Amino acid sequence: MGANGCTYVNGTGANTGDFIAIQFTEDSVIGGITGLMDNSADLISDATVFSQGQVLYIPNTTSVTLASGAAILYKK
Repeated sequence: MGANGCTYVNGTGANTGDFIAIQFTEDSVIGGITGLMDNSADLISDATVFSQGQVLYIPNTTSVTLASGAAILYKK
C-alpha cells in the first residue's frame, strides 16, 4: 500500500488521483468520494465521523473530498 506515494489533505476541495486507502490524521468527515464503494452516498449524507488513525480501504478511488478534518491518501 502506498508504494507510489501518498498525499496529505486538510482542506475541503476535491483531491483527485488513483488512491487505494484513506488514513485519517484527525477526526474527519467525508464530503464526497468516487471509488468502488457501495452506498457511499449514505455514508456521506449520514456525515459519519471517522476517528483519528482509522483507515478505509477503497479500491480504485479517483476522488476524495473532506467536509472536515485531515487525512493521508495512499496512492495505488
